[in-house]
Amino acid sequence: MATTVADVMVATLKASGVRRVWGIPGDSMNGFTDALRRDGAITWEHVRHEEGAAFAAAAEAAVTGELAVCGGSCGPGNLHLINGLFDANRSRVPVLAIAAHIPREEIGGGYFQETHPDRLFVECSVYCELVSVPEQLPRVLEMAMRAALARGGVAVVVVPGEVFLADAPSHHDPVPIRPARPVVRPDEQSLATAAQVLNDASDVTILA
Repeated sequence: MATTVADVMVATLKASGVRRVWGIPGDSMNGFTDALRRDGAITWEHVRHEEGAAFAAAAEAAVTGELAVCGGSCGPGNLHLINGLFDANRSRVPVLAIAAHIPREEIGGGYFQETHPDRLFVECSVYCELVSVPEQLPRVLEMAMRAALARGGVAVVVVPGEVFLADAPSHHDPVPIRPARPVVRPDEQSLATAAQVLNDASDVTILA
C-alpha cells in the first residue's frame, strides 16, 4: 500500500512525541483517522463534542508543556473547536488543530457545509494555513508544529479530505519537532554591572 499524506502526518506526530489526538471522526477526516488506526501508536481520544476536544488538548498542553493535538471534520466539525482554541491561544499553550476541509474542487462553490477555516481560525492562532496540494503538507505541518511550540499558542493546519488520502511526496522522512528550552540571559558585563548596582545600594527593591 502506498504511503499517504496522512501517514506522513502520523509519522511526524509520532516522532515528535505526540501520543493522542482528541476529536470526533467524520468523513473528511477518514484518511487521517485510518492512518492513525494502521499505525497504532497514537490514540484517537473520542469525545462527545469537538469543543471538548479542543479544551482537552489545551489542558494537556498546559499540564505537560508538550504539543497537544485535536482535530475536526469539515464545516461544523472543526468550527466547534473554536472556543477551546481561543482558550489555548490566550493561555499560550502549544496546540495543533487539524481542520479537515471540503474537497478542493468545491471550495468557493457554496458546497454543503462549506466554511473557510483558513480564515476563521486566524484570530485564535499563531499559525494557520491551508494545504492545497499534497507536496505542501510535510513542510506546512512542520512549520505549524514549530510555531505552536516556539510562540506558545495554536497552530491550525487545514487539509481538504482527499489530500489526506493522496500519495505522499517521495523520499520524505518524518522530522521530529520538539520543544526547545532556550536559556535567555544577559551577557557577562551586563550581569556584572547589575550586580555592582545592587551591591552598592543600601536599600534594594526588585519588581519582577
